[in-house]
Amino acid sequence: MKWLRQHATVKSIAGVVLLLMILSVIVGIIGYRSFTNALLDMYEEGAFLTAESAAEFVDVDRIDEYIQSGGTSPEYLEVWNKLDILCNRTEAAFIYVIQADRSDYAHITFIFSTIDHGSTYTLYDFGYVRRTTSDEYKEKYRALYEQKSDKELVILDRGRSDTGSHLTAMIGLKGADGQVKAVLCVQRQMDILRKERNTYLNKVAATVIGLVLVVIVSLSFYLHRMLLRPVTLISKEATRFSSENTVNPQKLRDAIPNIDEIGQLASSIDRMEEQVESYISDITHITAEREHISTELNLAARIQKDFVPHTFPPFPERTEFDIYASMEPAKTVGGDFYDYFFVDDDHLCLVMADVSGKGIPASLFMMASKIILQSCAMLVQSPAEILTNANEAICNNNQEGMFVTVWLGILEISTGKLVASNAGHEYPVLKDANGDFVTLKEKHDFVVGGMSDRQYREYELQLTPGSKLFVYTDGVPEATDVNDELFGMERMLKALNEEPEATPETILRNVRRAVDDFVQEAEQFDDLTMLCLEYHGPDQKQPVKELTLDATVENWVQVLAFVDRELDTLGCSRKARMKIDVALEEAFVNIAHYAYTPGTGQATIRVETEQEPKTVKITLIDRGTPYDPLSNPDPDVSLSAEERSIGGLGIFMAKKNVDEMHYERRDGQNVLTLKKNL
Repeated sequence: MKWLRQHATVKSIAGVVLLLMILSVIVGIIGYRSFTNALLDMYEEGAFLTAESAAEFVDVDRIDEYIQSGGTSPEYLEVWNKLDILCNRTEAAFIYVIQADRSDYAHITFIFSTIDHGSTYTLYDFGYVRRTTSDEYKEKYRALYEQKSDKELVILDRGRSDTGSHLTAMIGLKGADGQVKAVLCVQRQMDILRKERNTYLNKVAATVIGLVLVVIVSLSFYLHRMLLRPVTLISKEATRFSSENTVNPQKLRDAIPNIDEIGQLASSIDRMEEQVESYISDITHITAEREHISTELNLAARIQKDFVPHTFPPFPERTEFDIYASMEPAKTVGGDFYDYFFVDDDHLCLVMADVSGKGIPASLFMMASKIILQSCAMLVQSPAEILTNANEAICNNNQEGMFVTVWLGILEISTGKLVASNAGHEYPVLKDANGDFVTLKEKHDFVVGGMSDRQYREYELQLTPGSKLFVYTDGVPEATDVNDELFGMERMLKALNEEPEATPETILRNVRRAVDDFVQEAEQFDDLTMLCLEYHGPDQKQPVKELTLDATVENWVQVLAFVDRELDTLGCSRKARMKIDVALEEAFVNIAHYAYTPGTGQATIRVETEQEPKTVKITLIDRGTPYDPLSNPDPDVSLSAEERSIGGLGIFMAKKNVDEMHYERRDGQNVLTLKKNL
């Protein structure tokens, strides 16, 4: 009996396994074919969509101009650059535009040729002529040129092509006269399709093996158990577990070795208890993990918010301009950022940037990009050089291939001249003193971090009192409503011109309100970042800088550092600064030695600038004994040192090193003023 029971078990297991394998093979074949056909259809559709996108870049009626230029004209290079970017942003391995020899379609001439930089393809030079690959290609070209069809597709399996398995989507490029003048081709490798099919087969095989093992183990276990077991034991265990929710260490499958329905029920209850307990444990763990992740994301969002300027007004002491900015990421953290900072007292740097991607990676890349841009801006004052240096720094350590679009401008506050450079970013919007906001469509350069050894260009704008500048990221015009309609530039300009004379803060709020009214309940897809600057004109009254400290010889070093720092911000030459330092030292040391003898007191040093002509005025003030250092006559420097009377030479040298020096006793204070024309 035991042998028969074992024999029956083997047959049962073998029968179930055989049926399972047959069913798996049938389902696998059907699924494989359906999966392959669906993936191939998607692959073909993607290739034609890429081809249609590429066709928008080519002005077909200018094909002859491109050919006559030899592939070197700016217009040709601009089209080639767009095709190259499209090729490397999609899954295309090869995008090219050719003209076929219409006599027999046996030869083709390459006009445009771009490749995936990561592929092994060879880039064909402009004007390269080669034989048509096959008769199939000839017939496809003929059908397009003779307009028998609008698009054609060639699929080459491995073994038929020296470039591996691929498909080529072709569309005819028609001119204004309706005739096809060239053919645009997009080639995509079939590697991804093949990998997906192999992955599918591997999964099916693994599933079959797994199911076979599960069936063997399960049937071996259950078919070797007893068929009968008291129902009350199962009932009690079910009642106990429903009230306690804890797994019983004494398993029902151990107490009931039956192999009938009751034994299966007992084992099912055992598994149910284990799974419920595991489920409760997993839920508890997942809940804790989510809370931890949420806490870290909120902290990252606060760090990112603190990383960009967010105090307004940012420079309350500067009346020459007003500035306001806002940033709202689509996720908890984002990749947009803005920045503004002084590179010196008269030059304000403005930055608006958008990092590729979203979430934590984009936020990390954003902070690194912001630091690099600011560091480069502190070294040079040319926006083009800043972007060039920043691009090299980012490309040298950009293993993930991320990039950032940047608009960067430097405003010379005293004149209103704005020098800017655009690395693939949105067009800025400018409002003249008495006009409306209009888009400035300047030429773009390549994104920062996308390719090394790039040289960037810059352009100039002249701001006048009342001018406003608005810069933003693509999240504003590309905000979408529930119908996937874009907010667009037209609506953005309308929102800007709702109150063109309003403050920058009000202007940004008007734009944000217009975006919110448009998208309504639609989910925010991209970060929304905006900055507006209003130029008021140069401040005629320069701020007075002041330092008060003990009048001691030891403090001369602090006085020198304070004055030299202010002279540097005024662009004072080294020669003029040395002369001012000589005169200032003599005046301060006199106060330290004689003003409060035998005690000590304080001295105040004021630095201010006068315009027309530009002059620096340094005033030394103390409350010591009344003393006019200019009252003594100048020494006769024509006499020898032995013949001259002692004293007066230091003040004499001080007067020679500045353009004006005068003293007055005012309000119980000694006031000595030095002036030097810059």
